[in-house]
Amino acid sequence: MGIDTTSTFITETMIRNWLDMGHKWAASYKKWPMTEYMDISGTFTNGTIAYNYPNTNFKTDSIRGLAIGSMTAGGATIFDKKIFTDFAKYMVDYPTGTDEIFSDYGRILYINPNCTSGTIMSFGQLTPPTLGLVASSTASTVFSNYDEEGDDAIIDKVCSYGFRRMKKFQEAIDFENRARMTLDELWKRIQDEQALYQTKDRPIWERFNVVKGENENENPLQF
Repeated sequence: MGIDTTSTFITETMIRNWLDMGHKWAASYKKWPMTEYMDISGTFTNGTIAYNYPNTNFKTDSIRGLAIGSMTAGGATIFDKKIFTDFAKYMVDYPTGTDEIFSDYGRILYINPNCTSGTIMSFGQLTPPTLGLVASSTASTVFSNYDEEGDDAIIDKVCSYGFRRMKKFQEAIDFENRARMTLDELWKRIQDEQALYQTKDRPIWERFNVVKGENENENPLQF
């Protein structure tokens, strides 16, 4: 798709906007590891249940892990995330319960207020940064320096915007499909790699007795 920078039909400003839109689209296509972030800020205080998201750049409902304390000092407590209705029911049924659980609703974290105070460590997904009307070709995307195939997908998505502008809808569909295929292949490679990660003190597979309704692994390190 050739572009005349002097054209008023497709302007340079349009292209830069499409680049920003394409970047946001590709960066949000999957929960990419390169957008994961651990935020260490804010203080959990015993007796207080609700907290604002500690980082305004976290995506809504993306905080999947939470700990209170200090990892380096070996004193961190890992909290389990529960769906909000289960968390609320637990707090109603056991108002003094000390189960280390948390949930979120909207952009508010709810942490069992009966647990020990300390620094909040949140593990979530960041909103992709805005490229804006960048004046340089050196602008970075979430894929830069990691998996540059993602940048190829962004370019294909930008081309699809351009072809839609020119009412060449089949070409637009073809470029978008190619962008999706590139990102799907990248995601599969990432998943294949993550499948090789080993758990600590837990088996990858467990024997489950459907009659007794229990796990049969006596030794958690054995299959």
